[in-house]
Amino acid sequence: MENKMSNRKYEAVKKLDVANKKVVAIITYSILITILPLGWWMANFGEVMFKSRQPNRIIVSIITIIGIIFYSYYLNFCNKSQISRIEFIWMLFTAFFVRLALGGAISGHPIDVNCFKAWMNIASTDMFNIYEKNVFIDYLPGYLIILELFKNIASIVHSTISDDLLIKLPNILADIAIGVMVLGLKQKCGSRPTREESTIILFNPALILLSSMWGQSDSFVSMLLVMLFVSLVYNAHILVGCVAAYLLFTKPQFILYFPLIVLYWVYNLWLRNRTVDIIKQIISFSIVSGGLYFLFMPHKEILWLPKFFIKIAGEYPYYTVNAFNIYYAGGLNWVKTGGMYNCINIIILAIAYILVLVLIGIGLKKTNDHLIQLRYLLQGGFVIGLLSYNLMTGMHERYSIFAWLFCLMVYVLINDIRWLRISMIISLLTFMNISKVLNLSLSNVYFVQREFSNFLVAIANIVILIVSLYIITSSLLKHKKMCRYDSMNTRKQKKIL
Repeated sequence: MENKMSNRKYEAVKKLDVANKKVVAIITYSILITILPLGWWMANFGEVMFKSRQPNRIIVSIITIIGIIFYSYYLNFCNKSQISRIEFIWMLFTAFFVRLALGGAISGHPIDVNCFKAWMNIASTDMFNIYEKNVFIDYLPGYLIILELFKNIASIVHSTISDDLLIKLPNILADIAIGVMVLGLKQKCGSRPTREESTIILFNPALILLSSMWGQSDSFVSMLLVMLFVSLVYNAHILVGCVAAYLLFTKPQFILYFPLIVLYWVYNLWLRNRTVDIIKQIISFSIVSGGLYFLFMPHKEILWLPKFFIKIAGEYPYYTVNAFNIYYAGGLNWVKTGGMYNCINIIILAIAYILVLVLIGIGLKKTNDHLIQLRYLLQGGFVIGLLSYNLMTGMHERYSIFAWLFCLMVYVLINDIRWLRISMIISLLTFMNISKVLNLSLSNVYFVQREFSNFLVAIANIVILIVSLYIITSSLLKHKKMCRYDSMNTRKQKKIL
């Protein structure tokens, strides 16, 4: 009896030891994915900082990197995998101050930052007439409202914060909000977030680079996307409509994903499922979008928004704009497409939505479970994001971040480790792309030459697209086979009865 007890105890200890080793391996992997690219970029960035003769930037950057490394060391040698509430709050503060320090140390992408500063200053004095002024502006009012809001708050409290950091603050705060919402969604789906998941999201190098160092608006848009789908999970129907409308007036690229929401509405109305809830979403969407449309409409320009989208669509008629995709691999960076521009994009978008319809058609089977609906909706967003980035023309280096976001949310909903791995690879490839572009832009170079390392990143992006489509297809076929098996069993049981 004692021998049996000791054997069981030994086996339990052995299992625990194996589990702990797996946890440490995962944490180490996530830390390396986070720290090494950021450290590598800062090392390369050092040359630019020395040229600028601003030693305070070097000191702040070094202290920040050391802080991240020490925090990662602490995570690596902690025994528990699941994160406690206090530790999560501590991680949020750490992630925020890391971004704040880097945001203050580095001015950002010269062209983008200067545009945002100019628009912010104009918007803070004459917000609703901004599209009537004779200035270049290729952003929708949703983000300009945020810039204006932050500028006015800074003026009211007499803050001495620089404009460079002020335009980054919405995106720095958005990064933290993304972490809170995604990890909160994980808990809502039945499992507590782990340290490695928290590290991957909160210390994601691509997000840090975009929000704190580049100064772009992609983090803010990503936050709105997460808020939209979290609102759907929590059945906050009025908020769903409001956020969808605000997104449509914030980033022109959201037009690629907006049909997903329309599909969700049509599908549920067709099923006559939760009709009142869907009508609430559509009404709130119509009110907010109508309000924004007429508030910012230039004098007697009733069709100003369609014209704006057409102008943006034709702004970059190149195969690729520093995006390491199939066109970059073919040596077509900044090469004009000619008359093929719109044709290629329409064909690719049509293919993407055909795949989405197949995905929804096979996967849903008229289900009323809105979580299952969201799972396939998010997978559809991932397919659109990855296909558009790799195959549509005029893509910028940053747009793969939306594919990463959809991939991460799919992982949260279905808890399949393959989706987490894909999201980490996409994040790493995105980081390598935007870091190269930002590094050159700080020396006023805006054309990325064709290099072998960049070519490998482009090939890797294409490979991850093929692998992702294979995983989705195999999962769908397996799901279809299971459905057939279940229906056959049901028929057999009915015959027996």
